[in-house]
Amino acid sequence: MSFLDFCIYWAAFVLGMIILANFVAPGKLGYADNLARVEPFFGEVFRVHCAYTVLTMLGMLLVCVFYHDEVKSGGGMGLGFNVFMAVFWGSRVVVQVFFYDVDIKKKYPVYNVIFLTAFSYLAVLFTYLVLIK
Repeated sequence: MSFLDFCIYWAAFVLGMIILANFVAPGKLGYADNLARVEPFFGEVFRVHCAYTVLTMLGMLLVCVFYHDEVKSGGGMGLGFNVFMAVFWGSRVVVQVFFYDVDIKKKYPVYNVIFLTAFSYLAVLFTYLVLIK
């Protein structure tokens, strides 16, 4: 297995860890208490968006595992996937750094660093895969 193969499989692992974190975050961040203060419709929209985000990341993970060769080759659909991933995770780094409340990041500094590292890894890997094509 080449280093690039390992990096793509590692991306699947990182995606899996981000998915798992989405099941821990609601309790840690008090989603239920916060959502109780908004109109029910907005709580529903939030939950649906969370579910679709997790489903999207599961799809990303599955592509990295089952379509590994296409992702690595960067041809055709592999290129499209890599561009999507580079933009998706690159923009997620920007959100993590510039959008999220500084007080929350200070309250959970370890989580902030872990997530920023994970998002950056994915952004750099898939940007690299786009650029080497």
